[in-house]
Amino acid sequence: MLQRVKKKVLAVGKRWAKEFLLSWYYPRLYRKTAKQPVVPGKTIFLDNKESELPDSFQVLYDRLSYVPELQLEFMTLRETRVRFMQFFKNCVAFLREAATAEYLVLNDASNIVSCVQLRPETTAIQLWHGCGAFKKWGMSTADLIFGGSREQLLKHPYYRNLSLVTVSSSEVCWAYVEAMVLEDQPSTVRPIGVSRTDVFFDQKYLSRSRWHVYKAVPEVRGKKIIVYAPTFRGRVAKAQGPDELDIPAMKAALGDEYVLLVKHHPFVKKPPEIDPDCADFAFDVSHTLSINELICCADICISDYSSLVFEYSLFERPMIFFAFDKADYDDWRGFYYDYEALTPGPVFTTTKEVIDYIEHVDERFDRAEVVAFKEKFMSACDGHATDRIIETVFGKAVLEASRAGAWDNVADPLVSVIVPVCNAETHLRQCLDCIAGQTLEAIEIICVDDGSTDSSLDILYEYAARDPRMTVLTQDRRFAGVARNEGMRLARGKYLAFWDSDDYFALDALQKLYGKCESDGADVCVCGARQLFCDTGRIVHGKMYVVGRMVPDELPFNIDTTPDTILNFTTMTVWNKLFNREFVERRNLRFAASRSNNDVQFVVCALCTADAITVVPDDLVTYRRNQGVALTNSLGRTPLDPVKTWIATKDELMERGVFPAASFSNRAASSLTYMLRNIRDYEGFAAAAGYMREVGADGLGIRVDDLTSNWQKAFFRALYDEGVNEALAVMMHESYLRMLSHEAKVAELQDEVKRLKAAQKDAKAKA
Repeated sequence: MLQRVKKKVLAVGKRWAKEFLLSWYYPRLYRKTAKQPVVPGKTIFLDNKESELPDSFQVLYDRLSYVPELQLEFMTLRETRVRFMQFFKNCVAFLREAATAEYLVLNDASNIVSCVQLRPETTAIQLWHGCGAFKKWGMSTADLIFGGSREQLLKHPYYRNLSLVTVSSSEVCWAYVEAMVLEDQPSTVRPIGVSRTDVFFDQKYLSRSRWHVYKAVPEVRGKKIIVYAPTFRGRVAKAQGPDELDIPAMKAALGDEYVLLVKHHPFVKKPPEIDPDCADFAFDVSHTLSINELICCADICISDYSSLVFEYSLFERPMIFFAFDKADYDDWRGFYYDYEALTPGPVFTTTKEVIDYIEHVDERFDRAEVVAFKEKFMSACDGHATDRIIETVFGKAVLEASRAGAWDNVADPLVSVIVPVCNAETHLRQCLDCIAGQTLEAIEIICVDDGSTDSSLDILYEYAARDPRMTVLTQDRRFAGVARNEGMRLARGKYLAFWDSDDYFALDALQKLYGKCESDGADVCVCGARQLFCDTGRIVHGKMYVVGRMVPDELPFNIDTTPDTILNFTTMTVWNKLFNREFVERRNLRFAASRSNNDVQFVVCALCTADAITVVPDDLVTYRRNQGVALTNSLGRTPLDPVKTWIATKDELMERGVFPAASFSNRAASSLTYMLRNIRDYEGFAAAAGYMREVGADGLGIRVDDLTSNWQKAFFRALYDEGVNEALAVMMHESYLRMLSHEAKVAELQDEVKRLKAAQKDAKAKA
């Protein structure tokens, strides 16, 4: 009895204290402090509860921190997180600072800001902490169970003094006007976007998010992610998390393919416990991962009434609405739109329905429904909301100054290094260390994982988390050419380097290539390379990567000055070359989608259409040979790919009006005969050679009379005139002659070694 009386007395005391503070003390304190002049550029970010800068502030705060004229300060009231006296002290400290601030930035309701008569020199911006308009709040809940009475809400309002409220689309402006009681100034609410959503368009942020999820929950590796993020139940002070989802049943049905990450609302102090038997399937990440990070990584999102579904719609992925208590929640708080009509996904009331949908998600998910939802409610969230907010509030000068901190404009990179990666864990770290350690530091690194099944993707995320210059993209297995095209789509560098994940590079490689391109005004720069034979460990100079005798004395050069050798002074590999990005885009150069030889068409067309080509003869790349993961080891599986690639290349050159017949004939003949000699079975050889014979000289673009190699002349004459077996006999004879030549050279070297040893022995004897 005494305890109940004590609680009632305390409650009455708090109500009286609140009334006194909001009605008299805080306004008087602010008026007194506001007699001091405003501090130019002073900008206060205020959060009601959290002790650290929240996601809703992060992007804008980071951008403005690059503007020296602004003085930024983050303050928190810690409401409901600390005892009343400490909360009171926090409010006092904030009001003293706010009284001389030029800008106040809010992300939630604030009766502390609203209870004072804000001085006219101060601009108050309400960023809010969510998007769209889902469950009701503010004045929209007046006289509902969740909200107070209209009289109470008007007596001590939460949304006075606002100069700007930013929202996600014009569709929801009316809801914010109603909730914030802004009917007399509706233009305050403007659909210029929500700053926090800009990160969802930042590939670097997406990479770091996945790495953080992997670190926090290693079990997600190799599995799809279901995020369950329900809103809270009850009032804010005693918020509870729902416990209706049958997690053991979900594990039994989905555990082989999925993991479940549970994120309860921050207001929930004691979330429901997860069954210990599900410890390898379901994980409560409420206090370890941010909702932004989870949204980035979720393959499926399950929610109920949370506004996070608006942000998640930006990814156009499946959503499920587990609304087991929808009727009660409607009475408790209500919705701005008809719930079933609004939700861009199925609404379920049982876990069984949820499981059944996930098991058939591929055929049941309607992407068009999510896209329509996104376009309606998130039209102003396009990755540039923060730009518009800064320009609207602070002006164009501050916007330009803040761009130094924009994720997509840190400093335009000089070179974009694009790396396709597929099951390259053995050598990937050495490759990435060489790229990250380049003496030319102004680069960006775009790695595209091509469906790796080893730890390659983990390694990429690890490096991306440490190096802000690195971006990680992922795709299903579509081969290196498609991966390179994807990397080009994001590239911002003046030049493009396409390096392979199993090679390594001189640390000054990009410095030399970039410097030579700049000094010679080149579209393409070619460098020398070494070959590392993985089976023996030998490293030798690859004379074919820059054939010195075919490089003209005057640099740069092009097809007009060297038509007969334009395709013969180097190989058609892409990784020993640097390309001007503007040239690549102007010529519309793209890689083929084939399993092998996907760079031939790109390189041939680049060399034949470039206005200026230059050379750095130094061996800047070390190329691994005779290893299982090399891109050239797939010839036997798709023997027709190289043939079709050279045919497509010939056709494209013809369309472009640049066809160096002699040079093309020799390069294509060398490439195709090299390919044929490396096919290990007769069936593969016969298929490729037979197709070449069927297409003929005109189809291949290989004219026998233009060939400079006598054995290649004999091979193609036999192929065209006699058949596959006769051509094979020519190739076998050539291989035999090469073997004899090799044996003769070995014998000659052995004799030389014996001679030198004998001479050394005689010299010692005489000494």
